[in-house]
Amino acid sequence: MDFEALKMEKFSFVYITTIDCNVCKVLQPRLRDLAKTYNEATFNLIELDDHKDAAGFFMAFSVPTFLVYSEGKELLRESRHMNFDEIKNKLDRYHEMIFS
Repeated sequence: MDFEALKMEKFSFVYITTIDCNVCKVLQPRLRDLAKTYNEATFNLIELDDHKDAAGFFMAFSVPTFLVYSEGKELLRESRHMNFDEIKNKLDRYHEMIFS
C-alpha cells in the first residue's frame, strides 16, 4: 500500500485500525458513511495487522486513528474517542475551502 499516495489525494480519509479493536468496528461504518457525503473524498482503511509500518508512517499510537489529508497536508487527526459533530463541522469547513 502506498501511504504517501493516500496523503496526496485531494480529500483523503485514512482510518487506522486493528482486526480485534471493538471500538474501531463501531466507528468505521460511521466514518465511511461520513466520507460518502463529501465530493471526491476517499475512505482508506488500514489494518495494522497487515501493514505494521503504517503506525510509524502516520504516527498512529492508538487505534482507532482517523486522519484526513488534502494534497499532502494533514487537516484532521482524531484518536480513540471521537465527537462526530465536531468532526463534521471541521470537515465541512475544510471541504468548502478546498473545493470552492
